[in-house]
Amino acid sequence: MDQPRRIQDLADELLNEILTFLLEPGSRPLNGKLYLSKNQSNGQGEYRDFEYGESSDLDRFRLVCKRFMRIGTPRKFSRFNLRFSEDGFRRLGELLAMQRAHYVKNVTYLVRPFYQGSGWIQILQALSSEDHALAEVHSHRLRQQTKLVETNFDLTQLCLGMMAFSALQEIKLLRLQDEADENLLDFVRDRSIRNVEDMNSSAAYFDWGSACSRAVTNLGIALLNSQCTAIRFIGPQISPEATLQLLRAPSTTLAAMGTRLTSLDINFHSNTDLTATMSDLSTVFHRFFLEAKSLVAIHIGFPPKAPLDLDLESIFHNVRWKTLRTLSLQGWRLHAHEIISLLRRHRRQLRDFRLCAVYLRPWGLWKDVLTVLREEIERLDRVDLREIDYTEHFDALAQADGIEVFDMPISAAAPSSLSVAAGTDFSDQSTFTPGLGSGFGFSPVMPTRRMPLRPGSLEKLRNLSQDDLGDNGIIVPREELQLWSAWVLSGAQRGMQRTNGNGNGNGNGNGNGNGNGNGHFNAYHI
Repeated sequence: MDQPRRIQDLADELLNEILTFLLEPGSRPLNGKLYLSKNQSNGQGEYRDFEYGESSDLDRFRLVCKRFMRIGTPRKFSRFNLRFSEDGFRRLGELLAMQRAHYVKNVTYLVRPFYQGSGWIQILQALSSEDHALAEVHSHRLRQQTKLVETNFDLTQLCLGMMAFSALQEIKLLRLQDEADENLLDFVRDRSIRNVEDMNSSAAYFDWGSACSRAVTNLGIALLNSQCTAIRFIGPQISPEATLQLLRAPSTTLAAMGTRLTSLDINFHSNTDLTATMSDLSTVFHRFFLEAKSLVAIHIGFPPKAPLDLDLESIFHNVRWKTLRTLSLQGWRLHAHEIISLLRRHRRQLRDFRLCAVYLRPWGLWKDVLTVLREEIERLDRVDLREIDYTEHFDALAQADGIEVFDMPISAAAPSSLSVAAGTDFSDQSTFTPGLGSGFGFSPVMPTRRMPLRPGSLEKLRNLSQDDLGDNGIIVPREELQLWSAWVLSGAQRGMQRTNGNGNGNGNGNGNGNGNGNGHFNAYHI
């Protein structure tokens, strides 16, 4: 009589899969958020930041037996959140001492804007008379920042960490801003005393540019000193000052950094027009992209309210990536022929194309861009046309509605949507995902993907001409964007190529009926 099978009899791969479901119950998160039922939350069924599993559940699993410990340990230490603080680098040291750093695949580096200027002592003294605890928090952070920078301790620890992270795949740089920062900004902004102007001037201010510059520079140095060779870099709020530092970097340094990246996902943030700055950085991008030959995914984004007024090739320099699969652009004023040229260079390998807040200049039409996407991009699987429009309509709306073109300075602004939320807990190894999402995400709205279509719907889409899209060259009809994306993905030429490929494969195995009949509709989705 056969003995009953027990969970210990399952293969490690199956146990690992079961563990995945145990740690991620219910629906998968969308853009870093998970909707909780009332018995999972505070009774309101509200959204909260999604954490990768519950550390207590994972710890309980690891304590069952030595085998479960072995299976759960790589998951426990696969992600590490590192703050720019003494406590953050202490935790890194503890991880290295535990000899668990080789499990780390994703590192999130959390950096606060730097205290800059000479007036912080007076400001904190004034704050202490109203809120002593808050003043102590910022005094402690200021002392930590000064010590870490002057001793170069942050660079030393980053180099040690990167050398130990032998399985590293992704580096994410995030700006950290919490309730204590907001309260200090409120204090500076709201006080109506004689020295309020000094508080908002160069005497004392929060500066993300210098903090981001140091973080990018030191991450680059640490990466070059490591053995990591295939890295995804995500920076949802990169300061242009950080990139300007690369102008002084040797060409060999840029080349070495470029060869190690497989994905570059960055959004630039500034309180001023970025056009002149990015023009100055054109040579940096040229040198970098020439060497970054292994890029699979690229996202370059600018503030949608202040789109970059610069030619596309000032950044991309006619470079062609044979490995590129995902291309994403945000916040740009472009000619139609610029987008078309970039698409045609990658027509054979591009599978995912995304645009957000991209505005066409006069004498160009979106339907021409869509036609190229539909008829010439051979393997396109996904299209996202988020908030695209024409420059004249965008400018007219901005002038009529009085839209502020640039963000407010940080000393007087509300917390950025790209900053880490206040009260976020980084005490464990679990994932933190900011409001922006984890890479290549514009918003929780999902782009058009290939989905099964009824034959009649597919035929209707394929029979539409570009003139049926309603593109008048003046304004993009928002209600038609889904139709535009679906029309692109219903391209007859690409559909025939997919049909022929799948038809031959299925025909040989299952007969000509399946290959020629079913292959036509099963092979093509939108």
